[in-house]
Amino acid sequence: MRYFAVFLTALPIFGVISVDKFEMPEFFEINVNREHPDEIYKAFEDFKIKYHRKYKDESEAQQRFNNFVKSYNSVNSLNAKSAERGLDTKFAINKFSDLSSQEFSGRLSHAPPNNTGIPMLDLEKDKSFFRATETNKTRHKRRSTRYPDYFDLRTEKVNGRYIIGPVKDQGKCACCWGFAVAGLVETVNAANEGRFTSLSDQELCDCGTEGTPGCQGGSLVLGVEYVRKYGLAAEADYPYDEARAYSAGQCRSRKTDRVVRAKSFNFARINTRKAEEQIIHVLTKWKAPTAVYFKVGEQFKHYERGVIIDDDCRGAKEWHAGVIVGYDTIQDNRGRSYNYWIIKNSWGDWAEGGYVRVIRGQDWCAIEDSPMTGDIRSHDDYY
Repeated sequence: MRYFAVFLTALPIFGVISVDKFEMPEFFEINVNREHPDEIYKAFEDFKIKYHRKYKDESEAQQRFNNFVKSYNSVNSLNAKSAERGLDTKFAINKFSDLSSQEFSGRLSHAPPNNTGIPMLDLEKDKSFFRATETNKTRHKRRSTRYPDYFDLRTEKVNGRYIIGPVKDQGKCACCWGFAVAGLVETVNAANEGRFTSLSDQELCDCGTEGTPGCQGGSLVLGVEYVRKYGLAAEADYPYDEARAYSAGQCRSRKTDRVVRAKSFNFARINTRKAEEQIIHVLTKWKAPTAVYFKVGEQFKHYERGVIIDDDCRGAKEWHAGVIVGYDTIQDNRGRSYNYWIIKNSWGDWAEGGYVRVIRGQDWCAIEDSPMTGDIRSHDDYY
């Protein structure tokens, strides 16, 4: 199958429009199959059908196509590089493929994480693992063999009930931080109470930002501090409404009952130098996920399946939040092993059923720089 490069200007299938209305340059280089030059157009038509796209006029249709071409090229390039290296990672057209870079950026946070002053996790003081009745010999043995090779909270049950809830969708609102904190708290609450209750992302978006709109980005730190001070309501009592948190002053937490009581949630930041061990510890011993912030590059935007190995975020200015719920190891087509994290996202059915896998223990896109975890217990002596 042979390919050649062409340049697209104002494409006739949408009518002629002025190029100065384009967000992108007036021409685009794309790789077109010589035997099937209409491939790009068919891909766009398939995309519109799958994602129920209807544009208001020819001008918008043209601009969306231009955005789609850029995504189409990126996907092909990323897949070619992945295959060349013998990796199983795949990239694909998804629901973001007709967005401009500014539109996609608007769904992300633009402030780097800051957890200065937050208590740091200290496993030596964690009484949930080293019990007073154990001998020094037993402690040493358990230290060296305490973690399984793989673990996934999605398969864990307490009292016969799963403790991880369905993946949610933040929509256009940049409240990923609120979804990550709610995802952390609702799982540790389920592990503690023996039943799962979906908690309110909206309450965090409305109330947890110290007066600024939650859809403009927020902070994991502010989120966990809010839950510790005020607790958190059920999603059923304080449901998600994407349009609410674009303006300040929307908080109505006093009108809703608390599922997680005030001052019952304890939290701590993961020690960056010991991030891998500590995240694995709280996963396996507390059944607690870890909320994380990370930079977003092209691979994450176009991800479909597999493990993201490469860090392409060094110049990225946008941040996103998710929840680490497990870990494992995979071998690629050439027999090379890669340790990875399993991350619960808040983009609906994106990628692997709403989840993504990324390389573990290498601080991919700064993911191990500022993690936050916690539990709901009577003691608070682990930090």
